[in-house]
Parts: sequence; structure tokens; C-alpha cells
Amino acid sequence: MPGSISSVPTIDIKPLVDSSATDEAISNCIQEISKACEQWGFFYIANHGISHELIKTFRSDMDSFFHLPEDMLKSIKRTQDNSRGYFDDELTKNKLDWKRCFDFGAQDGSLDKKGMDGFNQWPTEVQHATFESTMRTYFEKMEQLSQLLLRAICKSLDMDEDSLKGNFEANHTSYLRLNYYPLCPDPDNHLSIHHHTDAGALTILYQDNHVTSLQVQKDGEWHFIPPREDTFVINIGDMIQVWSNDRYKAPLHQVQANSEKERYSAPFFYNPSYASDVEPLVKEKSEAVYNVLNWGEFRAKRFAGDYADVGEEVQIAHYLKPQAE
Repeated sequence: MPGSISSVPTIDIKPLVDSSATDEAISNCIQEISKACEQWGFFYIANHGISHELIKTFRSDMDSFFHLPEDMLKSIKRTQDNSRGYFDDELTKNKLDWKRCFDFGAQDGSLDKKGMDGFNQWPTEVQHATFESTMRTYFEKMEQLSQLLLRAICKSLDMDEDSLKGNFEANHTSYLRLNYYPLCPDPDNHLSIHHHTDAGALTILYQDNHVTSLQVQKDGEWHFIPPREDTFVINIGDMIQVWSNDRYKAPLHQVQANSEKERYSAPFFYNPSYASDVEPLVKEKSEAVYNVLNWGEFRAKRFAGDYADVGEEVQIAHYLKPQAE
């Protein structure tokens, strides 16, 4: 697996979690986040406030889920009519990924006409009876952590910390994904996840401590982001890139397949409401480089490519304003 180890920084976010933190400590933390977003679009966070006990139970229940009988998993399969559930046939950049997944969201509800949301599907039997409650608790903690990080990112862009809050208050479209990467007999010719940027605002990733597979591209070269104990990996998505007016860039990343070790990971995708119109938050005398895009429409176009080859995948670059000559 070609690629060097990255120098993506680990940021101690205790000043953001601790109500007694000094203004200086908070400011220093915000500056570290700003630097990481500008240089990598990725960073680790430590002292994040999520308990070891919850993470341990979450990891155990995730393992139990993917070892359920295949017919049970297929009974809760994700479809184009319901985006939540189990699946093993996702396309990224029109290529089949070497992975098995389970998606669920915050609220159970009826299907909408876009087919992007639907109802959560839970297995009827799991070795640990706590599966659904553990997943919901973990989701809630990820949501709270995302809110904290979004406020910090706003401040790092010299904006009011609540500048983006309204985009996430009503029916935000975040979801949690459980990933299982089986052993791959031919890793040189497969990727567990093909290269892509995340479409939404930001992603919080849990990954196994013993397998190094995640890579980020920087300056045309691939760099590994190895697991670091007691941390989460954060990366910014396309919507933050637009809101920041290209000050922060959503990083291109991928996951290598592995023939020796299976791997588990769990990204939490923090996404705005479908009604959100996303545009650069520019200051006076600054020019926006993007036209306004509607998150619901953008996500619908991306979602269609998860199931079939729909040609060129929509990118935020398609919303760039023409450059004046």
C-alpha cells in the first residue's frame, strides 16, 4: 500500500469542552483548528469528552451486528426508496467499494420523494440487546460534539460562533455509518472506499486502533492517517469549503483494502437541513467564489451515484462563479 504517514495534527479540545477554560486556552485551540483546516482539512481530537465505556460498548455492538446471519442483514437492506439500513453494494466515483455498511439517522419518519431519507431499520436479534440504544446514545454524543466543532470552525473563520447554527436546527440530515471492511484477497486491485470528498459539513470518524488504511491526498501524494488511541479523526466537507469561500478545502481521501486484517470504522456525517441554501460567508469587500447551492438538491445528485453509474459526479466546483478576465 503506497503512501507515507501524514503529519495531521492532534488537537487537545479540552478547552472547548471545559466550561472553566481560559480565553487564552480557547483561542489557542481555535488557532490550531484553523491551521489544521488550512493545511490538511483533517485533524485528530483528544480529550473530546466521549467516555471509554460508551466507545467500548459501541465497538462491541458494531462487531456483533456485522456477524449476524446474512439473511437477517439482507432483510434490513438499504434501497433507493429508503437510504437507511444495511448494504454491501455502494459505489464511490462509480466504482464498487470493498466494504459492508449500516446507516441510520436521528429520527424515524416517512419516506420523502427524494428517497434520501426514510426510516431507521434495526435488526430483530443482536447478541447484545443494547444495540439500538447504544447506537442512539452514540449518535446523540456525536451530534453534540459536531455542534461544538462547528462553533469552533466558525470562530476560526473570524465569524460569530453561531453563524451556521440555523442550517442545522430544524431537521438536519446527519447520519451515522457503521463500516466493516472484510479481508480482501487482492488489495492491489481494490479499494475499500474509492477517493472522494465528503459532501456535508464535517465528519467525525471512529476507527480501529490496529489497522492503518485511511489516506488523504496532499500536494498530489497519498498520506496515511493512522489510528491514534483515544482520539477521533475530523475532516471538513464540501459545505464548509463553500461557507469558508475556499479558505478551507474539503480533502480528497480514500481507504485502502487489506488482505491481513479486517477493519471497522464509524463516520458521523454532520449535514445541514435539506432546505439550507449554502453560500460563502464573505466579509465586506471580499468576493464570493461560489454561487448559492441548495443542500437538498446537491445531496440528491450525490445520492443517485451511490446506486448506479450516473456519469460525472456533481462537485462543488460546478457551482464556482466564472472568473473575471
